[in-house]
Amino acid sequence: MGTGSSFQRDEDGDISDSNPGVIKRIPIELKPRRTLGGTLRSVGSFGRRPKGVSLRSAMSVDMDSSEGDKIRREFEMYKIGKQNEMSDLIKKEKKLESENRRLRAELQAMQKTCNKLRQERDMALDAEYQALERAATFEQDRNKVQRQFKIFRETKESEIRDLLKARSHLEATLHMNGHESTMNDQNCVGNSLDPGNSYPGDWWTALESEPSLGSMSQLQTLPRGHEISPNLTDIDSTFTSLNRGEESPESVVAWNQVMLSLPQSSQYNLIRVYVSAPQNMQKEVDIMKKEFEPKLRDLCEMEGRFFLMVHLPVSESTINTYSDEELLKAHAIHKRLVQDCSIFLAFFEEQTNLFTCDEFELGHLNDPGARSAIFCFRNPIYKGSKPNQGEAKDLKNRVNKTGCAKIISNYNEPHEGVEQAFAELKRTVQLELGVDTYVEPEMKYAQTELDMTYEELCAGCQWDMHGDGEQREMFQTASVSTCELGFEKHYERLNEHVAAAGPLPPFLVSGIPGSGKSLLVAKWIALHQRRSPDSLVLYHFVGSPASCSANAVSIVRRLTALLMQYVTSPPVLTCEPTRLIEEFPQWLERVSSRLPGGIILVIDSLDKIQNAECHLQWLLDPLPVDTRIIVTANPDNCLPAWRSWLTLHLEPLGTRHAKELLHSLNQERNFPLTSEQEVLTLSHCRTPATRLPLYLTVLIDELTHCGGGRVTDTTLDMCLQHADTVEMYRYILESLEDQHEDSKCRGIIKRICQLVYVSRNGVSEWELFKLLPDLTWVIWAPLCYDLQDRHVLTFRAGALLFAYEQVQEAVQLSYCMGVNEQDLVATTHHLISYYSKNLKPGSVTARLADELPYLIESVGNKEQLRECLTNLCVFRLLYTRGRCSELLEYWATIGLDKQGMAKVYFDAVKEVEEVYAGMLSLPTIAFLHEMLGRFLKDMGLLIQAVRPLQRALEIRESVDPDHPSVAQSFHLLGGLHGQWGKYSTAEAYYKQALEISENAYGGDHPTVLKMLDSLAVLYKKQNKHEQAEPLQRRMSAIVKRSRPTQIPPHQKGALNALKKRSLQLQELATGPDSLELAKTLNELGVLYYLQSDTSNAELNLQRSLSIRESFLGEQHLDVAQSLNNLAALYNDNKELSKAGVLYERVLFIRKALLPAHHPTVVSSIRNLGMLYRKQGKYAEAEPLYIQAVETKERCLGANHSSVATALVNLAVLYCQESKHTKALPLYERALAIYEENLGPHHPRVAETLRNLAVLRYEQGDFKNAAILYKRAMDIKEMETAFAKKPYSRRSSSGGSSVMRPIIPMSPQLLFNDNR
Repeated sequence: MGTGSSFQRDEDGDISDSNPGVIKRIPIELKPRRTLGGTLRSVGSFGRRPKGVSLRSAMSVDMDSSEGDKIRREFEMYKIGKQNEMSDLIKKEKKLESENRRLRAELQAMQKTCNKLRQERDMALDAEYQALERAATFEQDRNKVQRQFKIFRETKESEIRDLLKARSHLEATLHMNGHESTMNDQNCVGNSLDPGNSYPGDWWTALESEPSLGSMSQLQTLPRGHEISPNLTDIDSTFTSLNRGEESPESVVAWNQVMLSLPQSSQYNLIRVYVSAPQNMQKEVDIMKKEFEPKLRDLCEMEGRFFLMVHLPVSESTINTYSDEELLKAHAIHKRLVQDCSIFLAFFEEQTNLFTCDEFELGHLNDPGARSAIFCFRNPIYKGSKPNQGEAKDLKNRVNKTGCAKIISNYNEPHEGVEQAFAELKRTVQLELGVDTYVEPEMKYAQTELDMTYEELCAGCQWDMHGDGEQREMFQTASVSTCELGFEKHYERLNEHVAAAGPLPPFLVSGIPGSGKSLLVAKWIALHQRRSPDSLVLYHFVGSPASCSANAVSIVRRLTALLMQYVTSPPVLTCEPTRLIEEFPQWLERVSSRLPGGIILVIDSLDKIQNAECHLQWLLDPLPVDTRIIVTANPDNCLPAWRSWLTLHLEPLGTRHAKELLHSLNQERNFPLTSEQEVLTLSHCRTPATRLPLYLTVLIDELTHCGGGRVTDTTLDMCLQHADTVEMYRYILESLEDQHEDSKCRGIIKRICQLVYVSRNGVSEWELFKLLPDLTWVIWAPLCYDLQDRHVLTFRAGALLFAYEQVQEAVQLSYCMGVNEQDLVATTHHLISYYSKNLKPGSVTARLADELPYLIESVGNKEQLRECLTNLCVFRLLYTRGRCSELLEYWATIGLDKQGMAKVYFDAVKEVEEVYAGMLSLPTIAFLHEMLGRFLKDMGLLIQAVRPLQRALEIRESVDPDHPSVAQSFHLLGGLHGQWGKYSTAEAYYKQALEISENAYGGDHPTVLKMLDSLAVLYKKQNKHEQAEPLQRRMSAIVKRSRPTQIPPHQKGALNALKKRSLQLQELATGPDSLELAKTLNELGVLYYLQSDTSNAELNLQRSLSIRESFLGEQHLDVAQSLNNLAALYNDNKELSKAGVLYERVLFIRKALLPAHHPTVVSSIRNLGMLYRKQGKYAEAEPLYIQAVETKERCLGANHSSVATALVNLAVLYCQESKHTKALPLYERALAIYEENLGPHHPRVAETLRNLAVLRYEQGDFKNAAILYKRAMDIKEMETAFAKKPYSRRSSSGGSSVMRPIIPMSPQLLFNDNR
């Protein structure tokens, strides 16, 4: 069959229009002669066919009808099939088009929905942004309102304080004459006439306050001062304004002034011993360094100090090879080494070398007593040699003549001499450290519970001697300069900020590194302290950003401890970081309101402080009215909030100031540049980086060091090629390598710099020698001084650090990057390995606790860090030194919070208890549990703190249930439960602690007082005032009976430091007998008295008296001073007979050497008279009191209020002698003088009226007694409107020691009394 394409299309339309390819009728084939098969085949072919041929002609042939029907049927079937297929396809097409239209509609709907959601999202974001903006605006408005309210409140509080001060001033003016009279009576008559004539040695000038009749209160209402306080002693020193038990801010200022006045050798953290020994004494040196130096080092390290023994071995053969220039350098190095030492040790026989004489002169002979000196002279005859009659003999004679050196002479064996030298050296080091006996390192940890108080062990120590000494050292280093650099105008800006009124934000001093920020603030601090001594200036200088001095919480804690010294009875300083930060502004406000000059806080390099934006957020809040804060920072590192502060920006030096600095440096170094070289240098310094003061200083020092006396143009050109300070330091490091390194010590400077770079607080010299085995003193001594002279390294707190941050950058570029990174990592691991070797009890020091966790954290080894922190020795040192913030940060690095940390430490303590049960004592194990409990309590983990505290209590009760340490455990548990809110449990614990303390110490001990106070505070928290009141009365009675004389806890650190220095003066700087030693002993006796150590006070005062009598004779004012102090001590100890003999001698000496009206003579008369009255020797006391009245009348006039006080005191004596007729006119005259001078309503008038009423009552004149008593009570009632003052309890009829209460009586009762 063919297709529709094989048929011709005629005009009749054989082809259907509706179904293309289907014919309407069958055409006739044109060629009838062909067969049907051929015709059919031709129909199925697609060949070319002749025109006019059709199917009709083909069908015109005769064929079988059945065959045709078959063909037709097949065709019809085929057509129908095709039609069905076409209809199916059409249906599918329509269905697909319908589906397509539906999907398009859904797509359009989804697009509309998506657009709608997108619009809603945009609207929601806009709404969120608007809400955030409104919230921020609201927050700013709220902060603004809070600041304004705080400013308003502080302003009003300041106004109220000013009003109160004005009121106090007016009251003081009204009472001035009364106070003056009392002070003159109690101290000296001549004070008002000639205040400058008081004897400078008199400090304890009174035995007790002199009362009038029936009045013990009249002197209690006066302000305390050294002239009227009880039991004061003469002392010729800076302590003339302090009293035993005095806790005023002025006393703290005096203590701080004493601390600042200490010589610098007592503040350094390094004890250096220079060993001078010729070549023939090398054996002694080797024995000392091998056997005894480690013991001295352990002693110093356990006290937080470095120890270093310096010895430069020099042989004759080596000296002979030196050139003249090398000899000069060697002499200079020996000189500096000797001058830097604190102890000089010499081993000597008969042989000297080229440096021996210079070492002896510098170490001792030129300035005997400047440093401790120990000389060991070996017996020359022991070896058969003859004594040398030359230089050696002369040196020995000169040493013996000084009289203040420790000399060990004529020992035979080297080991014998070294042992004796070690004994003296150990004793000297102990005195330098301020320790009494040497405790072995492995025993010290076990004895801490018995040797130290819990407050000192567990973060209660508030005096950070190491931190304060480091800060003073940094302050002094920062203030060293040869030129002010035009700072005068900057000083004016700072002064204006300090003097401005109202609360002010911090003042920012900005400038790039090297511009002189630290120098400016250090100079200004020194000037302001001299100009305004009433102001309290606190400062903190930050070292490198990784150092301990850059820890924000440690800074706040140290400053808080300093502020606490100005508060009476401050609380224990917390270690919890959040509390420290929150409470610091409150301490600023509290202390600044008490000081007349306010507080000035200076923080240098604020941008280097760690987490400053978090921990120093209080800088952004309104500061107290009387507080000014000055900070310095690099402007590139300033936080955005700091930029809004008042700012002083330090620009690079101008041409004139740069020229002035060059001239100043050249004059100081004695190294002038030529005019051409100066012009060339100034022309080079045109960029900001080259016009910095640090750059010019480093440049001149480098030229000075390399010039050798003059600067060549080549050297100058090489130095001027470097465009900033960092490049200059890189050049200096290369120059040092060329000068000091050879084949034996190649790379030594690189390794030293890498060690300093990776450390946290620097590296000590001893650590350098241990870490670098090839380093010797011959190499290190000249290199060390070159590094210091070129401002590469500096000593701070005994360790080597980079002098400036530019040095650290130069070291980083030269030795820590690129190919040197692997060496830096190896150096860090080497340092970790060195410290890790000492992680054992007795060897863990404060330095290890500071360095090792930091180094391990820097390499990212969490397991090793966990092991280090779990060490209880490391934990104890971090906790007791207030480094809890660092401890928490380390544990956070590991991934543990406070609760996880608590569990780790509890398991560690438990493990120690189980493993070392037989080796550690039970008190030591109890101490470990209690220390952990205190720490957890400080951190606010009250639930976790119960277990270790309870375990400590169980252990102590098993040893001795009545021991005071058990009371301490009960007291801690009571405080814990009281803080927890479980008051009933806390009350039970407190009562048990009180009971044990009373049984152990008695009822009047300070520990009992502490327990009573805790229990009273607990009752007050529960509003149980009726139960708290008897406890408070009992506490008051204990205080009155015991009259505590201990120095407050926050002053004990200063006192101990001063006592250490006094011991040094006594044993090291003076001879066995000298006037200076006597003066020191007198001061030391006073210090022991202040600590209530009367036995040691008596020994020192007696020795001082003995030395003064031997040097000055018995008739000297200094002898009278020692006698007076010793008499005051005896009087305080109730040894009245001994005191009387001494007071009589004092009065005899002073009367013979001073005029009768001299203040010290009057003071001696008064002291002796009061002593006689206390002894009941009224006949002997009467002429002394009369003499006091006559002296006051002669000096002050008959109507002076001081004369009235003297009359009252004489009347008291007459009443005690029952001579009422003599006492009456004296009282009446005194009353008239008081009323004339002080007014009729003065408290002194009331006291005199009351005394006169008692006298009238005892005479039987009850009517007048009632009138006088009523008038006195009216004045007292007026007085109580302002302040409550105690009434007198002393009777005029009994003896001096008889005390009975005066019962107020109404006039009716007095009149009805038939007596």
